Amino acid sequence: MSAPPPPQSSSSHDDDGSDDRDAAVAALRAAFARLEPQGSHAWNFLAAFTHLSDRYGQYQPGASELSKLVASGQAAPGRAGPRQRRLRHTAVDRGANSGPAAVPELEQAMAQVVEAFRFLSARVGILEERAALEDVPVAGAPWLMPAQELGRWVEPVAAHLVAATPRGEVLHGDCGEGALLDALERAGVAAHGAEPRGTVALGALERGHSVSVCETADELSARPPASLGGVVLSGVVDRLPLHALITLLARARRTMTPGAPLVVAVRTPVVDDERLGVVARDLLAPRALHARTWALLLERAGFVGGAPLVADPAGDDGRLVLSASVRR
Repeated sequence: MSAPPPPQSSSSHDDDGSDDRDAAVAALRAAFARLEPQGSHAWNFLAAFTHLSDRYGQYQPGASELSKLVASGQAAPGRAGPRQRRLRHTAVDRGANSGPAAVPELEQAMAQVVEAFRFLSARVGILEERAALEDVPVAGAPWLMPAQELGRWVEPVAAHLVAATPRGEVLHGDCGEGALLDALERAGVAAHGAEPRGTVALGALERGHSVSVCETADELSARPPASLGGVVLSGVVDRLPLHALITLLARARRTMTPGAPLVVAVRTPVVDDERLGVVARDLLAPRALHARTWALLLERAGFVGGAPLVADPAGDDGRLVLSASVRR
């Protein structure tokens, strides 16, 4: 929402300026009634630029009201001060026929620009201060939770990926010891794993799999856009807070080709979290999401068809496995 410009006493066009002042006061009161919090850095920043836009129009070199004012300025009696002479000489150097009549308008315009940037600087300073005070994530978070293999879900997930992947390598994070990588490679699908626990990743590496010892988010960030034929997220999604899950889905979406499948295996809200351990529950406090919530997150991230994977492995291991795909 944009705010009306603040009142300017120098903008009066009648004898005593009362009409302009009354209109400006009314506009300012209306702005304060509409825009809150009043007097904030955001409000002042927006008001300053709105004033420029309303007074001079969108700037177009040689075509804006300000440019016309400078170009059409006429000589006026009286001596110009040093600052006015500098402004006039600058305009002349740029090829404009400037006169003292243009100087007050230029000064008003520049005052608004300076004021706007002053408030912008204040806002940036606040953001920098807040960022410095943000909590630092716990180092080595993956080690606080045991790696959970896909187990009985390996074959259904592999079958789904083989049938749905259009082309390109499939990434699995956290891949654990590489059971899904085994199944995919047996089916002729190129696969790569991301596993942040070095001793766990070593098991997959010793079996000849391609594995990066890193967080899944970091592996995705290093991939070119539209380079993966599929992504599987398991384990990692059980220990990330909501905002990090949203970022992870966005990174996955960026790296996937149109039509590529995404599979997410997560613990359900009703599952007993004793397996996480006391330390993990205290420090990480991840929150399990319901299927409908995951469907919404997947849709917002640019995926379609988010639904539980059609598979019924024997027994219930307390996990929900969903599939979706990138819009074509």
